[in-house]
Amino acid sequence: MERPVRTVVGAAVVVVAGTVVHRLRYARSPVVPRRGPAVLVVNHLATTETLAVARMVVTHRRFPHFLIMDRAFAWPVVGRLLRIARQIPVQRGSAAAAAAVEAAAAELGRGHLVVLYPEGRITRDPDLWPGPGRSGAARLALRFPAAPLIPVGQWGARPGARHLWHRHTVKLVVGAPIDRTRWAGRTDTAAARELTDVIMDEIRALVGRLRGVTPPDPGTTVDREG
Repeated sequence: MERPVRTVVGAAVVVVAGTVVHRLRYARSPVVPRRGPAVLVVNHLATTETLAVARMVVTHRRFPHFLIMDRAFAWPVVGRLLRIARQIPVQRGSAAAAAAVEAAAAELGRGHLVVLYPEGRITRDPDLWPGPGRSGAARLALRFPAAPLIPVGQWGARPGARHLWHRHTVKLVVGAPIDRTRWAGRTDTAAARELTDVIMDEIRALVGRLRGVTPPDPGTTVDREG
């Protein structure tokens, strides 16, 4: 795990805050590399789940760099902590969103682990299934073929600020790295779109495993682009 002071402080904050907000259930996975760049892609249910995912990553002796909505950086204490920990602000729906992908690429270039929510926002699906993905995570993964692309499913995080101080259980499962050999050498839009679909299928399957049910056909989920 990276060892700068800001990383150690950030890891301590993650563990303490994550323990307060959630009970966490997961199994450590050998597919999360101990060093070198890696891309984790996770479904998005609630604001607080970032603490759960971060705590899981920290126990793998890595420190996560998340792409997080820029409004969180405006909160006085939280924003300062996010900046100290070198988290990456995202201005969704703006030209500046591309800058967040470039910042994530810079972290991968430093050998760090980056976490993205491919949906780009908390799910709007009425049954809380992962919805259509945006292509940013796939484009990043295509640029760094040596970095494992690891899907993570999570279930139990509760949407809404009212749940922030009500401790609940979040379950996570780490899937096998996604094979990108069919897109070797490609970074075009079609390849990113195809890989995005694969990413969301893998995440949806992991969430189905956690829920103990078969995921619905992705065509039945709410379209976030609309």
